[in-house]
Amino acid sequence: MFLSEKEYGHAVAVLSGKVEKTPFFAEVEQWFKNAFRLQLYDYYCDCTNGGLPRVRLLLWDRGCAGKMKRGAEFDEKKQRRIAGEFANLCRKYDVHPDYHRPQDVFVCYDTLKDEMQKRVLRQCAGELKALEVPDIWRVEIIFDRVHIFFGTDEQEALHRRDGVCGSVKREVEEIVKQKDVFGAFEDGVQCVFTSRQTLDEKYDGKMFYYTR
Repeated sequence: MFLSEKEYGHAVAVLSGKVEKTPFFAEVEQWFKNAFRLQLYDYYCDCTNGGLPRVRLLLWDRGCAGKMKRGAEFDEKKQRRIAGEFANLCRKYDVHPDYHRPQDVFVCYDTLKDEMQKRVLRQCAGELKALEVPDIWRVEIIFDRVHIFFGTDEQEALHRRDGVCGSVKREVEEIVKQKDVFGAFEDGVQCVFTSRQTLDEKYDGKMFYYTR
């Protein structure tokens, strides 16, 4: 699930200290950390398609969200535990009246890191697309990755061997570092090296097909 601009903006404001945490959220956050040893960055109350109250808990990344699952599905035991405590704290602080009955509350998870990465890359788009490197035809930002297109497959193979791809990746990371104030790219920027030739031959020259 994607965060709306309003949801993302609120999470970043909380993270940066520009918005003070409510006593309710501070207690939810502390309980969640004690219960699951995971940081909770924000929460959002809305409804499922069936009209049930839904609380979306904002975790850092997919690895954290994965700890709240059992296999490919949500861990129902953890969901019930969270719904119970969330409802209890809603009653304690007299907030979110639709969430006072834990049996009515559906719990799911969103992640902040990938959303942050996409927005940081968009902020850097102008500089990244202006990279002046021999044989680069085009630079595209697709979600949370930077795709670098050389002119031909031969050029791509050559520059993997001669270190150009490595130097391009380092240059990309230096540009991104200036905007990455919360460390979303702490493990580096994922750069995908390919070619215009591959785009033409495998995807009919259309970026639409390439991104699907």
